[in-house]
Parts: sequence; C-alpha cells; structure tokens
Amino acid sequence: MTLMFVVIALITLALLFTVGKRDGLPEVAPELRPEVDPLHPRFDVVFRGYRMDEVDAVIDELRAQNARLKGEQVS
Repeated sequence: MTLMFVVIALITLALLFTVGKRDGLPEVAPELRPEVDPLHPRFDVVFRGYRMDEVDAVIDELRAQNARLKGEQVS
C-alpha cells in the first residue's frame, strides 16, 4: 500500500516537473473557428473543458441578439 503511494507521488512530481519545465500549458489562440454555425455552436476541447474565449463569444452574440429582439418587440 505504501509503495503505491510512493509511485503515485513520483509520477505526480514527474508530471509537475515536466509541465513546469515548459512554462506551463501552451496558450490557445483567441480566434474562433471559421466554420462557426450560430444555430449549432461547436467549441474546441482543451485541457480543462471548452475554450472560454469561444464560449464567451457565443454568449456575447446571444446577448446582443436578445437585446436587439427585445428592442424590436417594444417598438
């Protein structure tokens, strides 16, 4: 049992050392995909989920459409 914890600790340290050597994970480009379909958005998958800049851009676009539709409805 103790050997298992030692092995896990060594693997964790090796991974942290490797990622730290390369200055962390690489940054992703902030550009959206050119084939974005507004009705069916697709997002790139990265280390911890989806690319936040892509999701934020879609949310901003939906907010703008919502505000525009609310403005048309009031008029």
